[in-house]
Amino acid sequence: MLVNVYVAHDDKPVFEELPVREIEKDTYELLSSPGLALNLARGDIFRIKDKHAHPEVLKRGGNFCIHIYADEISPENITCLENDVVSQLNGTLDGVFQGNLTLAVPARNGMDKIADVFDAFREKTGIEWYFANIYKNIDDDEDETLLNWWLDS
Repeated sequence: MLVNVYVAHDDKPVFEELPVREIEKDTYELLSSPGLALNLARGDIFRIKDKHAHPEVLKRGGNFCIHIYADEISPENITCLENDVVSQLNGTLDGVFQGNLTLAVPARNGMDKIADVFDAFREKTGIEWYFANIYKNIDDDEDETLLNWWLDS
């Protein structure tokens, strides 16, 4: 099943359609990490109380969501990154749209090990990456207060 998740308001509400498993009315398990929506990753259980607000995360699935945005990424570089993420981190490439990638990586790897893999990709390609589900205030790019949910994983 697919559900529309609120992303932001840019003249009008912006939504991302995501694959989910319905647990009960308005409560879902995310089956693939989002490419636009922040504060979610594959395996998270969340509730949509208000369709024009960010969903409420009820339980973390234990994965970091990694976003990479670029004008384009060569298929060879995508394949190489996917192979590294699978073999070194037991993660997955959850989405590809033009030069944008979304990956899910188990938090149990630790942020340093995860950063090593993605920093190597950045050094090779010049393309930046970031954790998409670690910040408390997702509506303020300047606020870097961490959620720290992974410390309990």
